[in-house]
Amino acid sequence: MYKKITIIVLLTLVLGACSNFSSGSEKGKASDYPTKPIEVIVPFAAGGSTDVAARTIASVAQKYLPNGQTLVISNKPGGGGAVGLTELLSAKPDGYTIALASAGSISYQPLYGNTSYSKDSFQSITMVNTVPQLFVVNADSPWETFDEWLKYAKENPNEFKYGTAGTGIPSHVAMEALNIAAGIKTTNVPYEGAAPTVTALLGGHIDGAIIQPTDVKSHVKSGELRVLANVGETKMKGFEDVPFLTDKGIDVAVDVFAGFIGPKDLPEDIVDILDEAFKKTIEDPELTEKFEKLGIIPKYGNPNDFQKVITDTFESSKTVVEKAGLLD
Repeated sequence: MYKKITIIVLLTLVLGACSNFSSGSEKGKASDYPTKPIEVIVPFAAGGSTDVAARTIASVAQKYLPNGQTLVISNKPGGGGAVGLTELLSAKPDGYTIALASAGSISYQPLYGNTSYSKDSFQSITMVNTVPQLFVVNADSPWETFDEWLKYAKENPNEFKYGTAGTGIPSHVAMEALNIAAGIKTTNVPYEGAAPTVTALLGGHIDGAIIQPTDVKSHVKSGELRVLANVGETKMKGFEDVPFLTDKGIDVAVDVFAGFIGPKDLPEDIVDILDEAFKKTIEDPELTEKFEKLGIIPKYGNPNDFQKVITDTFESSKTVVEKAGLLD
């Protein structure tokens, strides 16, 4: 009887030790991440606003990623961001492949039924920035103010040709929202990216553009382009005097955003590690200074907050594209 009790006690101690060892191993496994560089898919070409933001974040994030690891940028352009995010869709959910998704790639592209993913096909990690969109015209155009332009647009339906970096993307949807709200008609001229849009505007091939500040800041500063309105809802340094559309009685405010996402089954402990590192990165004065020079506004959002922004943007944009007939 005594021997039997002794054996039971010993077995209990051994099982308990194994359990503690297993628990410790799991904790060790979580704390070891990452053990190698993390690939960040940027679903746009090098040199664009999303790419510039990603590389800027990567230069600061290395201070906060555990184990001295880094972010490696991998450009996968195409389909308005859909090509890169489609690749992420099939990536192993181990935390070594994530993406910096823009509003256009995650909230707008799924609207049109041409993507293999939806607005909630991924695991949100961290929202990192927000950027207003600017309505710009050539400096030698006849419109000195937004009111002058609006009067022209009302009197000349479809005559005003504006450029965007593609059909159905945030800038296009923002202008369609303005058309609906103001009761006007304009003509979209899509280009393959922001750079050719700016080139076309400077060359007089189009009359204006809806575009991010990063892409036109130097041309505005040089006096080549004129900003008529802020189409977003965020005031930014250098453009404090630019009126919002809401200041003109037009209920349109379309900022764009970017944030990190991962495969849907990304483990919670890895999401937490990345979110903590990115939060510290966003709050770092070095990043704030670099973003300010680029015309980007840092804005942190945790995984739940970021997913809400993605979903809300999808829903509000869907209303506009349906009214504008972009889904036909």
